[in-house]
Amino acid sequence: MKIQEIKNRISVELNFKLITEGFVYKKSTNEFRRSTGSHTYIFSIDLLAWSDHYSINVRVYISERQVEDILEKILGKQRNRLTLGGDIATIKFSPDGKKVINQTLAIIILFEEDIAAAIETLYHYYVEIAKPFFDRYNSLESIDDIINSEPYDSIPAHVCANYDGRCMKGLIVAKLVNNPRYNELVVIYNDEMRETFIDFRQEAIENYCKVRDYLNDNELIL
Repeated sequence: MKIQEIKNRISVELNFKLITEGFVYKKSTNEFRRSTGSHTYIFSIDLLAWSDHYSINVRVYISERQVEDILEKILGKQRNRLTLGGDIATIKFSPDGKKVINQTLAIIILFEEDIAAAIETLYHYYVEIAKPFFDRYNSLESIDDIINSEPYDSIPAHVCANYDGRCMKGLIVAKLVNNPRYNELVVIYNDEMRETFIDFRQEAIENYCKVRDYLNDNELIL
């Protein structure tokens, strides 16, 4: 078996299942995408070759266009535009979305006959884990609820960003939904950013301050 052959078979057969859900396959990144309003839902497949087997890791993401557009307007083009998500095991085993529980749901392929089972498992992951995750965070309000809640000194399990990204996007979301705790969140994130990055990555603090000050001086129009 060659890795490209496995990739092609999985993408074709899984596409038959996910196309009914409105997903479109993107070959260059080996992922399925569906856009609804300002949300883009991503079901991403990493197929890796090892000395004696292949493994598949799945990641699911939500990109919220309004949040990512505002961040790029302030800081310039970003490496990625991912707002929530991560490894599918983290999503499953961290049901509250907050505390990270490290597990794995990697799929192993040893023989050609394992491919069919892998495809069924991938679809099961979509139905049982990814789809409920997408449904859970289908609004700015639900994103605000997870990104702007305790713990404030770490990254919630369902938030896919570095800590400075969590703080910046958290303020953007809070401002977009008119979170009544916005000013309180600014104070919290000011302190957390200072404590986290004061001894290194000064640019993280500078970027955070740019976002905070922009939000303070400008109205956000949806």
